[in-house]
Amino acid sequence: MRVTIDIPPDVEKILLEKCKQVKVSPTDFILSLLDWYFLKKKKKSSESEFMRVVNRCAAERVKYCKYSDGRHCAREVFSDIMEEKEPEPLVPYKCLFCPYFVDRRVKKAREIERDIAGRTYDIARLAAKLVVELYGDKLGYRPKLPVEEMEEKERGISKEEVKRLLENW
Repeated sequence: MRVTIDIPPDVEKILLEKCKQVKVSPTDFILSLLDWYFLKKKKKSSESEFMRVVNRCAAERVKYCKYSDGRHCAREVFSDIMEEKEPEPLVPYKCLFCPYFVDRRVKKAREIERDIAGRTYDIARLAAKLVVELYGDKLGYRPKLPVEEMEEKERGISKEEVKRLLENW
């Protein structure tokens, strides 16, 4: 890509002097300035974004950990008491790497999923029943009664069905 910039004469003199001092061509100098500017800007935004995500994850772990009350970690307090030290307040960044983290929402989430699955099944079953009752005749559906099914089993295979099976065999 080629970009053309009109620079005022006084700035051009300063730029050329700077290039001579650094012993770099003006083109390379401008390219290095552009690289520096965009890398600096990209680095700033990615660091702040990363720290924002880290802080959010740490706060979430403190809030939903089974062993945390928001101010102290029960496991750390217990170990501090056993060592006869004063319990220290909870540091959210420790919670990010805590091997004992247990999410207290998991059990509730599983119960909700089971309830939703059960309700969905019941709704689907009722919907199918309504469709059969309302539109069964139009669709040509005729449910077999248990007596008809038993008659078919007792009747067995007809001669025509045997012939058709032998021909296709």
